[in-house]
Amino acid sequence: MITGLPSATAAISSLETPNTTRPVGKSEFDGTLTKAIQSVEAQQVKGDNALYDVGTGKHDYAQMMLSLEEANISLRAMGSVRDKFVEAYQAVWNMPV
Repeated sequence: MITGLPSATAAISSLETPNTTRPVGKSEFDGTLTKAIQSVEAQQVKGDNALYDVGTGKHDYAQMMLSLEEANISLRAMGSVRDKFVEAYQAVWNMPV
């Protein structure tokens, strides 16, 4: 089962839409985004380490494939989030004033 992905998706999905009762400050947004990026980076490092461990004979091939697929999924999820941010930025930029 994929274990590291829930932490990355939890960090990404915790980006809430601000409402009038609780405005989201820059530091809260930065912290959430930083945690999500660090989680994706940790998955990438875990996949690299698993690949190295298979080369040295410490891990089996199946464990390496799981680690690499977790890293791939988390990176693609982060890319999708980035694309949504870019779309939102472009929509705001192109609004008539």
